[in-house]
Amino acid sequence: MRHALHLLLMFATTSFALTGAGCNRGSLTPGPGNDGGDPSTLACMSAADCARTEIDHEIISSADCICLYGCPWTIVNVETANRRMAQYQALCVPNRLNCGVDDCALPPPLACISQMCVTGQ
Repeated sequence: MRHALHLLLMFATTSFALTGAGCNRGSLTPGPGNDGGDPSTLACMSAADCARTEIDHEIISSADCICLYGCPWTIVNVETANRRMAQYQALCVPNRLNCGVDDCALPPPLACISQMCVTGQ
């Protein structure tokens, strides 16, 4: 039962992060991210392969943890978003980060152009 609850929580958290649920129009502006637009994190075949995440870098240790506000701006492919969320869930303890509360504007839709995830027009 505990394992099933853990899987359900992980699925809900990942879904929340990938869909941008919880964001409403506000003042938070997108950050540039720091993965430098690495092609492997942006590779796609269709728009369905693209996602947004707040986690703009790989989380290798707890020192890499960040606060998540439910406002995904960094464009990556779904594989990268899922990997980074799994890293976050394995290494980060949100209540230890002393995160505040914020709101955000809804980001524009995504597209897959020239096999790269980008903001759609």
